[in-house]
Amino acid sequence: MKNIKSLSISSILTIILITFLTIYAELNSLFKEFLKSLTGHHWVSKGAISLIFFILAYFILNKFTSKEKNVNYYINMVLIFVILGSLAIFGFYIYEFFIVP
Repeated sequence: MKNIKSLSISSILTIILITFLTIYAELNSLFKEFLKSLTGHHWVSKGAISLIFFILAYFILNKFTSKEKNVNYYINMVLIFVILGSLAIFGFYIYEFFIVP
């Protein structure tokens, strides 16, 4: 149960990170170029950063979190953050495509 809580919180934090990196890279061309310079493509860099962040967050949280009996709460929270992150990125691209000239 402790692992599920740590994995869930790590997933939520990683979803927030990916959402931020995606939107910020589209707004800041220098940041996007920096990501591209790391691995050759900005999406690959975001993936590598996210993977490293997820693993580090999991190991840190696993040491400091307590056991949790309500696993469904954390699973539902991950699902909610997946939906919110997806909607944020989708909404941003819709805004960029249709609203901004």
